[in-house]
Amino acid sequence: MDDLDELVAEILVDAYGDSEELTAFETVFATSARFPFPARIVGTEVEVVQVCFEGDERRGLTAVCRRGGERHRVALADLTPGPVTVETSLLLGAYRRWLGLPALDALQAAPSSSPAGKPWVYSKLASHAEALDAPLALRPMGTWDPAEQYWGEEDDEEMDPLIQEIIAAGPRPEYEMEQVIPGVDEEDWDIDPVADAAAMHRAGYDRESVRVLEGLIVEDERCIDAWVHLGNIAFDSRGPKAALELYDTAVAIGEASLPDGFNGVLPWGLIDNRPFLRALHGLGLCAWRQRRWAAAAQIFTARAWIDGGGTWDSVVCLHNVQAHRRWTSE
Repeated sequence: MDDLDELVAEILVDAYGDSEELTAFETVFATSARFPFPARIVGTEVEVVQVCFEGDERRGLTAVCRRGGERHRVALADLTPGPVTVETSLLLGAYRRWLGLPALDALQAAPSSSPAGKPWVYSKLASHAEALDAPLALRPMGTWDPAEQYWGEEDDEEMDPLIQEIIAAGPRPEYEMEQVIPGVDEEDWDIDPVADAAAMHRAGYDRESVRVLEGLIVEDERCIDAWVHLGNIAFDSRGPKAALELYDTAVAIGEASLPDGFNGVLPWGLIDNRPFLRALHGLGLCAWRQRRWAAAAQIFTARAWIDGGGTWDSVVCLHNVQAHRRWTSE
């Protein structure tokens, strides 16, 4: 019995007959899946906002899909999921196992091709994997097309090779990662204790800043920006060795919410992506300052790919790393 079989058995422990078992699946999707999540139906991109059982045992679970302001209902088994949280992926896999259907590579986004014919995919960079009870959601925001970005004057001979490769890879799905700030509602982002803590750090009140940031982490460890700003304080005051574990944890939290095979874009222009992008940048700076050239190059390259049009800072850092130039604060 593998993990999916064990999950199916856990879901159906008190259910008898198809109707009760489908109701049990409906309940666990409602309580544990992260909505909305992206999917495709006959090649059309949709957002799944709910999974329900409408009483038809032959049809099974129904996915309520949103597209262009309209809602449609299709059999959940007919959908091809896009990037989803780990928990949602497991539930989808368990349902297909119960149906006797082959497993889908539900975590693989639509591939894009590089000049070498291989799609770029995100590779985990944190030194450890973070186990989260509730991974951060990825909200689909459409498609990012590099052809629509401004990359400077059109001169292939002057354009950076990495940027040429990103452009050649073509359009990729675009997402915004959920940002968690404990105690602050989404409708009240004007209240930002992380920004207040960062201002304290700039003013030299590091002890007070650390107290605020550590308090946020106690409330919810998924507050990536709290880890990042703790890393910034450590980096500025004690150097990369002290900051490394903090940035690494911040990156690990974001990576726990990225599906295997993720090749989408988390652009800086979507504000909630910024904590994870800042975490990657901090991790890269630590590697650079410690002269771990290969690791730094890998981190800045990944950040350039995942940030879409906001690649310039990463490319500049990458050039310095590739030239083995010492890190400076200027």
